[in-house]
Amino acid sequence: MDDVFRALAHPARRRLLDELFRSDGLSLSELGAVLPEMTRFGVMKHLRVLEAAGLVTSRRVGRERHHFLNAVPIRQLHDRWLDRYRARAAAVLLDLKATLEEEETMSESDTQVFSVFVKAPPERVWEAITDPELTRQYYYASSVESEWEPGSPYRYVLDGGDAIVGEVLEAAPPRKLVLTFDARWDEDVTGDPPSRITWEIAEAAPGLVRLTVVHVGLVPGSATHEQVVGGMPFILSGLKTLLETGEPLAAPAATATS
Repeated sequence: MDDVFRALAHPARRRLLDELFRSDGLSLSELGAVLPEMTRFGVMKHLRVLEAAGLVTSRRVGRERHHFLNAVPIRQLHDRWLDRYRARAAAVLLDLKATLEEEETMSESDTQVFSVFVKAPPERVWEAITDPELTRQYYYASSVESEWEPGSPYRYVLDGGDAIVGEVLEAAPPRKLVLTFDARWDEDVTGDPPSRITWEIAEAAPGLVRLTVVHVGLVPGSATHEQVVGGMPFILSGLKTLLETGEPLAAPAATATS
């Protein structure tokens, strides 16, 4: 938590995060335009601080490195000090503020990247992603079902119905899982086209894993886009808490799945 607060303390770093919130997946040159008074090296230094705090995740796209806002640390701050009743009240006030000010509150990127460090071996993280008894404890009470072989179907089951369905495109336990993603959990998302989600498990140190989720093909402004952006930080926080403490997080303030 200290790294997150230190990273947020500098106004230049907050400006970079604001820009990534408005338009995710920007290159160093594009982010440098946000801070024209600063050298390229200075912008790089600020991005390194944000990455070290987990607030930004970068990935190479072609010959450039693109940067993505990672909402998971902010979600962890939220979960630490807001119970579900205070969270619901805060959400109502923020929605009212956004409506009155007519602010755009969504990123216009079709790619979302989320990342979290988990104190667990890669095999245990893979198990958490693919075991129905474990997903029920952190993935909005849904149970995942699949043979986890390339070409096989999978589905998340919630209250006896399909919440998410898709196909396993790639399965390389315990390092990588690539799936198509067709949301079915409510009427708002069922009309949206399928997208693709990748789970990457990388060992950062003995007993420490960096889990990264890359969601590609989301339609900006769609119900699935909005709910994935809001829901995945809770899911990853729940997975981390479950593996590190053996206890699930409290129920979320709003019912949504991603």
